[in-house]
Amino acid sequence: MANYYRANDRMADIIEDNYNLLQVLSRFGMSLGFGDKSVEEVCKMYKVDATTFLAIINFVHCGYTQVTEEIANLSVPALLDYLRQSHVYFLDYIFPHIHANLHSALNEDSENPINRLINKQFDSCISTVTKHMRYEDRTLFPYVEKLLNGEIDETFELQTFSRNHHSIDDELRELKQILIKYSPEDTNRNKLNAVLYQIYDCEKDLDAHCKAEDYIFVPAVYNLKQEVENGNR
Repeated sequence: MANYYRANDRMADIIEDNYNLLQVLSRFGMSLGFGDKSVEEVCKMYKVDATTFLAIINFVHCGYTQVTEEIANLSVPALLDYLRQSHVYFLDYIFPHIHANLHSALNEDSENPINRLINKQFDSCISTVTKHMRYEDRTLFPYVEKLLNGEIDETFELQTFSRNHHSIDDELRELKQILIKYSPEDTNRNKLNAVLYQIYDCEKDLDAHCKAEDYIFVPAVYNLKQEVENGNR
């Protein structure tokens, strides 16, 4: 396919080309089973802004380095929905899933000191991510909703919200190192390796999520704020 996905590309071809985009579809509220419909047709079917959808899938496809659409053309409400659904995926699905699999791989031996260390580090990771995402849910997103209604909350500083992204990376890196270097010999190797794969995938997904916030969402919100300040909304 072309370097960038376009509105007239078939959605099925895009997924065949890059299956990592499955999560993007889900977070925009889209389900599989769209036949030979194009991106534009599927977006219309699900009432999703096609320009914003293309910006996200091309951002992921290009390795989180390029924003292919003009920021001013993006739909902030669509980005809000996408990020909210991302939080639901991490907090309500994948983290509990990894936790259950990790517990099973460690043979449920809570007395082993290494197992306790692994569980403690995993819990610390979850706590850090949860705290950051709950902050966005309760503080950042309501701030953006006010902007969409033409209001500016002067008590909120937009540039401060992404400071914890690096701490999330550090927590996951430490967890992986503990698992790789110090896992007890009596663990189920196949289960533990599968969990480690999941953690690597989750780390990549979290990194993509943070970069989408930093390079797409925040610039779009700054643009929205400028419009409000200039009386254009």
